[in-house]
Amino acid sequence: MPRDVREWLPPEHLCWKVLDIVELLDLSAFENSYRDDGRGGAAYPPASLIALLLYCYSKGIRSSRRIEQACWDDVGCRIITANRRVDHATVAQFVRRHRAALNSLFVQVLALCGRRGLVDLSAVAVDGSPMDANASRDANQRLQRLEETASQCEKEIHALMEDAADHALSVETDGSTAQGDGEDACDNWPRLSRLCDRLTRSRLAKDRLHERAMPSPTEIRIKVEAAERMVARAEKRLAAETEAHQEKLRRYELRVREDRAAGRRGANGRPPVPMERKTSSCASERDW
Repeated sequence: MPRDVREWLPPEHLCWKVLDIVELLDLSAFENSYRDDGRGGAAYPPASLIALLLYCYSKGIRSSRRIEQACWDDVGCRIITANRRVDHATVAQFVRRHRAALNSLFVQVLALCGRRGLVDLSAVAVDGSPMDANASRDANQRLQRLEETASQCEKEIHALMEDAADHALSVETDGSTAQGDGEDACDNWPRLSRLCDRLTRSRLAKDRLHERAMPSPTEIRIKVEAAERMVARAEKRLAAETEAHQEKLRRYELRVREDRAAGRRGANGRPPVPMERKTSSCASERDW
């Protein structure tokens, strides 16, 4: 790799474009906010921090801590900052201090793009006229409404099919039919087609709602892992408590033997309850 970090990226890289754009902007609002009496520590050049922000924002990096990290592993950021690491607190303070001036930069960038013919600055107005569309308020339905719609469509389709069957049976029985009855029977087929389409869309919407309500495989895996961790902690705690109780029983038995060997009556106090008796007594109380 070349020793000069500026030679690591080609001339058409984004960082060079950002640096060129920043040189064309009016940064007097940033520069005039710093004191020039020689007091205090030296500040970063505003042009460098602005170029760093524009470069990171254009790449989707908006967090001040991620911008600080980018100054380590992003060559474009290292070129902009002259191979210096900018602290995340410095970035956050700069944005908070110059919020109004940063907003004015967007106007300058828009004017610069307009001069280069990249945008059309003609006025575009949109009123608030309501329009009929597939995404209207009535098109949004809940599960209960979808079930009612599907049930109603099924009833109407069944009724139309019954009418068609009766009509076909009457035609076969009479051997002829009137012209008006034939036209009425033919008029039912477009309506039947619309009902079938509506029923299909209602069922598809119901299936999507059910799929959306069901947890995803990732969520199921996370819940299973959480349950397994809870069971493991409970088993570990039970094993520790069982071991502690067994140790208590052993100490009590040892003390009893020592007292009897010394000719005393025995250990004072109530003896510890065995673990199996404690478990059975707790179970009986719960059943009660």
